[in-house]
Amino acid sequence: MDSAVVLVLGIVSGFAALLGFWLGRTQKAPAGKAIPQVYIQGLNYLLSERQDEAVEVFLEALRQHPESVDILLALGRQFRRRGELERALRVHQYLLEQPTLAEELRQSVLFEIARDYLKAGILDRAESILKELLESQPAHTEGLATLAELYELGSEWASSIAIRKRLLQSGMSEQQKVIALLYGELAEEALRSGDQSQAQKYLNAARREVPDNPRALMIAGRLAFDKKDWQGALKYWDKLLALPADSAILLVLEPFLQVLQHLGGQQQDHLQRLQDHCRSPLAIKRLAEALQKIEGQAAASSFLRNILIKKPDLRVFQLLLSMDPNAPETELIEKMALAVRQWQLEPELFHCQSCGYQSTQYYWRCPSCRQWGVFSGEEKL
Repeated sequence: MDSAVVLVLGIVSGFAALLGFWLGRTQKAPAGKAIPQVYIQGLNYLLSERQDEAVEVFLEALRQHPESVDILLALGRQFRRRGELERALRVHQYLLEQPTLAEELRQSVLFEIARDYLKAGILDRAESILKELLESQPAHTEGLATLAELYELGSEWASSIAIRKRLLQSGMSEQQKVIALLYGELAEEALRSGDQSQAQKYLNAARREVPDNPRALMIAGRLAFDKKDWQGALKYWDKLLALPADSAILLVLEPFLQVLQHLGGQQQDHLQRLQDHCRSPLAIKRLAEALQKIEGQAAASSFLRNILIKKPDLRVFQLLLSMDPNAPETELIEKMALAVRQWQLEPELFHCQSCGYQSTQYYWRCPSCRQWGVFSGEEKL
C-alpha cells in the first residue's frame, strides 16, 4: 500500500471522531452539512506526498476549529510511525503552545512529544518530559511504561525496576516477570564486576518476584558451578528442566553435562531428562554439539540415533551425517541420507513468541518488540 495512503488512513480515526463531534453539536445535523474544505485540502496534500503543505493546512484548521486537536494528534503519531520525526514534533509542539488547550489534552500532547524524542533517540529530553507528565499524573500507565522502556534503552535496570514496580502496584501483574528478568540483568552486571555477593542478592530478589524465574535459576546454577558445587548447580538446572518449553537450559548445556560427570550413578537419569527436554530442532542440535564436545562423538551419535528411531526427521538425519559420516548402516538410512544431502535447511533460530523476531542468539528481552521473557526455541518435532 502506498505510504501516503497509509498516512491518510492513520488519521481517519481522529477525523471521524472530530466529524462526529462537529456534526453532533446540534440535536439534528442540517441536511447536506459539508465537511470543512480545509480538511479536504489537507487530505489531498497528504495523498500527493506534500506533507509540509498538509501540516500547514491542518495547523490552520486548528486555528479555525479548535476541536480538531484529535486530528493533529493522529497526524503527529502517523508521522512518528513513518520516521518523520521533525514533522511529528512540529505538530505536537504546535498543539502544546495553544493557550486554550485543556489540561487533559495537554497531558496527551506531552506524552506524544516524549514518544517523539524517544523515537529520535534523544533520551534525556524524553525522560524530562515524562517526569513532568508523571508529576501531575503519577498513575499515567502509558507514561510509566514508556519511562521504563527509556531506562532499559540506557541499561538503567534499577531505575526501570522502580518504575515497573509502580505499574505492578497499579494492577499490572505481568510486570512481575519483567522485574524478575531485570534483576537478572543486575545480577549479571554484578558478576562481571566480580561481586558474587551482590549478584546473589539480585538473584534472591528475582526469585521473590517469580520463584521459578528461568534466568535466576540459570545464573544461580552457574554460581554453584563456578564454586564446583555440583549438587547445587544440578538443583537449579534441574528446575529449568521442569519448566515447560523453556529454552534457557540451552545456554548451559556444556556445564550441565560437566556436572553430570560428577554424579556417579545418578548421571544417566539426569541425562535422560535433559534429552527428553530437548525436542526442538535447535535444542537437539545444541545438545548434540555439547555431547560431542564433552562426552565424545559416540555419545552425540547415539543421542541422534535414538531420536531417529522414535521419529525420523530429515533435519536430524542431516545433523547426524554432518557429525558422523559413517552413520548410515542400513539401506533405508542410506536413502534418507541422500535426501538429506539434497535438502535445504532453514537456519536454527530462537524466535520471539510475541512478534516473531528470529535470531541465532538468545535474548532475555526481544530486540525488536522489547518484550521480556518471550524468546523460545523452534517448534518441537
